[in-house]
Amino acid sequence: MQIYLHQNNQQEGPFTLPRISARLVSGELDSSTLAWHDGMDTWYPLNHEKWQALGIVAPPPKTNQPVQKNVTEEQKSNQESESMAEEQSIEVSVDESVEELPIETVEAEPESESAVEPSGSAFASYSEEDFKPPSFEEMEKDMVELRKKRAGFPEAIGRRAYEIEFREDEIADAWVSLEKSIDSDKVETHSKAFATLGQAILSAGLNDPGLDELREEERDVADRMLNLQMQLRRMGGVKQVKGPAPWKKWVVLGVTLLVLGGIIIGLVLMG
Repeated sequence: MQIYLHQNNQQEGPFTLPRISARLVSGELDSSTLAWHDGMDTWYPLNHEKWQALGIVAPPPKTNQPVQKNVTEEQKSNQESESMAEEQSIEVSVDESVEELPIETVEAEPESESAVEPSGSAFASYSEEDFKPPSFEEMEKDMVELRKKRAGFPEAIGRRAYEIEFREDEIADAWVSLEKSIDSDKVETHSKAFATLGQAILSAGLNDPGLDELREEERDVADRMLNLQMQLRRMGGVKQVKGPAPWKKWVVLGVTLLVLGGIIIGLVLMG
């Protein structure tokens, strides 16, 4: 199953179900984020019951906590002293005054309803276009970009292995070829030699902490390509019905006219 996310007014994905769950657990992804997969009628937040039925356990959405000010004991005592001094001054002024002044009461103004933000205001910036599933052409474009990105991983892994001096018996021949290429000073052959070393590491299934980041990124791209390929097959694959080329139509039309002309001439001659 491939899942698309809608964040910052942009569509992201596709992602696998385990990848979404991992990002929720790590806190990288908010459970209020809108998501969609093939078959859904619209986009739903990740904490919706539809995602829970698929096994996604989302924590409560992130909320902004009010900032609380810490009041020290010294500040409290200062505030109490100021309050007592103000009360004493008020009592003295009242006793010494000849006439009592009328006390005006100020009623608290009710809170404006507009101050309360409606719950659906988070969706105000979205338009109907943002909730449309990706089209066939968009997914094909994503597939081309993913293939191009994945093609560069062997060279990147080879260069990283060269930097950290990662050597194993299974990749000894690739190391020999790389060192010969570097010693020859032929820069144009370096990329191919690094790619050969990286491909040897991938084929042998070797791992090293220094390569974990690239290996994880390579697996993520491979998963996205697999999910995208399955989605494309469900939508008809690359084999779409195409009309005949324009020149073929003219050839067929010309042959048809020649046949009809021959039949008419034959009938005339027979008559």
